[in-house]
Amino acid sequence: MNNIIAIKRHDLPREATLLYARVTENDGDAYRVHLDNGDLLSARRAGGCLLVPETGDEVLVADNGEQAFILSVLTREGDRGRITFPCTSTIEGEEINFKAGRAMTMEAPRISFTGILGEVRFKGLSLLSQWCDARIKKITTTSESWDRVVGRLTERIRDSYRRIENTEQTTAGRIRTIVKGRFSVTAKNAALTAEEEVNLDGKKIHIG
Repeated sequence: MNNIIAIKRHDLPREATLLYARVTENDGDAYRVHLDNGDLLSARRAGGCLLVPETGDEVLVADNGEQAFILSVLTREGDRGRITFPCTSTIEGEEINFKAGRAMTMEAPRISFTGILGEVRFKGLSLLSQWCDARIKKITTTSESWDRVVGRLTERIRDSYRRIENTEQTTAGRIRTIVKGRFSVTAKNAALTAEEEVNLDGKKIHIG
């Protein structure tokens, strides 16, 4: 009786070899690299290679004889680079800092910021927008001067209190004030001057 059982042999994948190469051309994620021995090799960018290789870059390539991947960009002649992530990516950490020596630009069709406490500090700030919708429970502003240029201003206020220490001056083409209840003006000295007419109309008028 034959009790010998044949054991199936599994072919182990070949170990990858690390090679130094230089990128000669690229088409999307497919690259042609030139090895030190003069051979040309087709390679793809590895998922961990965030810096996108460009023509002329010296790169580190892993090759197992069947496929090759660019693992990292080693050197580049210029000072510009492009880092890409998968379509949906998350950068996570206890504390993350972004620092640029000259400028930083963020561009997207939609940008959202969410947090418990936010703080923005700029020496100068310019904001351009076609429309702005702000819903805030409490606002406190402190400024040495405030200049506004508005085509039309409409306000709906439940209660309004203003304290002006020195002078308030209004220059207008026409002023109309409508008060449903009592209208009271108190001043130490008051002057009403009109170039043409002054009209007082009421059921009772008390002077003095």
